[in-house]
Amino acid sequence: MNQRLWTACLAAVLVIPALARANPEPTAYDARSIGMGLTGVTFLDQPAALALNPANLEGIGKLAFTVHFTSLFTNQRAPVQGPDSQVDSGVGFGPIPSGFIAGRVAPRVVFAGGIYIETGYGSSFDNVRCLDGAADPDNPDSQFPDTNPDTCLNGDPQNLDVRFFVGEFSSGFSFKAHEKFQLGLAMRLPFSKQSADLYQNVGAASPIPGLGYGRVKNNIGGVGFPSLRFGFTIKPHRKVRISAMYRMYSKIKLTGTTETALFPGADPLTLNASADWFIPHALAFGISYQANSHLLLAFEARRQFHAADKSGNQNQTVTATDPNGVFPDTQIVVPFGWQNLWSVKVGFEYRFTKDFIALRLGTNIAESATTPQWAQYFTPPPASFMFTTVSSGLGFYWNDRNDPSIKDKYRLDLGGLFSWSGETIGDEYIGTTQTIPGTTQPVEICSDEQVVRTGCPGKYRVLTYWASVSFTLQY
Repeated sequence: MNQRLWTACLAAVLVIPALARANPEPTAYDARSIGMGLTGVTFLDQPAALALNPANLEGIGKLAFTVHFTSLFTNQRAPVQGPDSQVDSGVGFGPIPSGFIAGRVAPRVVFAGGIYIETGYGSSFDNVRCLDGAADPDNPDSQFPDTNPDTCLNGDPQNLDVRFFVGEFSSGFSFKAHEKFQLGLAMRLPFSKQSADLYQNVGAASPIPGLGYGRVKNNIGGVGFPSLRFGFTIKPHRKVRISAMYRMYSKIKLTGTTETALFPGADPLTLNASADWFIPHALAFGISYQANSHLLLAFEARRQFHAADKSGNQNQTVTATDPNGVFPDTQIVVPFGWQNLWSVKVGFEYRFTKDFIALRLGTNIAESATTPQWAQYFTPPPASFMFTTVSSGLGFYWNDRNDPSIKDKYRLDLGGLFSWSGETIGDEYIGTTQTIPGTTQPVEICSDEQVVRTGCPGKYRVLTYWASVSFTLQY
């Protein structure tokens, strides 16, 4: 019985690290890129090129610095209180900073270093009165009926909260092989920090009745294995650039603690937890056209391989250890079932007379990696085109009066972005038996067999707002 209780407890606690994986990656490295629909693989020749296409570092003169900050705001909707219920998260905030430095070390070589956030996310559902479909005691017909009375919180509302980010340290260089051909290479060291404070179905994996729901807290993080990013840019014409970038997958080892109680009213038990998370393979391709000294157009496409067997996000295996050695080590498989995705981006920039100010516009349309049967409350929603993004921005340029030889020595870039994604899941998955991706283990969708119910009917939606600023100084 002790082992069953332990397993039931872990099934709730260990699912937490998997709850809030944002996707697609925001690529929030530079406000000029953001203002132009998250493009930049072909034209961005500032120090932030290290994170988009290191080949374009060739555009650096002698030395350049960029500091960047994005304020990310999200508002999420999901059927947290049961099938066909509707709960809004409120506005969640996530800061996304980055910084880069690049310098020319040889006539054909530029070296760069930087730290940046690959993706970040934060969301919460406050004052949740019922979970997973129990009837509201004040209105028994208001929710989808459920056989588990513990999902209704008996007048004791609970807050659900998740925060996480994935970032990278990076260093790399560009090499000008020919006047019309540039190569770039960067080494990346990923890191991640995740925290969650949730009320979950502790008893889902146990045959012992009465365990029900309980408060669980999670705090894990870690550093991954280094991997590479490659890029090249071809200039077949003075007005045209053709570029491509390939990012190898990265594996991050996450370690930390989870905290919960084995029994209602018992003192919380702190466990050691560990898991792996993958940043998947990614490819990007783009073409930009500098029509004249004022007008720039860019078109790009990106592919991310979340469904790869050994380097994607089909599931996550989490291992927990009792530091006191009372309970055995336990592994829990958390389902994701993510799929590969495409995103298509278009950017526009017009630089006005005297080159002091530039206007930017862009759009980005992308698929969702989340599949309907494995959709969760904190993950981005499933959608044929997950992100429909509209962005705009302004650029300001100044020269140094004492050194007019350096054009655009000071750059201030502002960018704003709004994106919408969502889909309504019907009754087609509820009650069906699905195999957890990457395993042979079956589970009933949207049932009390699941610690975090997936595929439940209802509206899934997320609204995202960005406000970005970058400052670049170059010599």
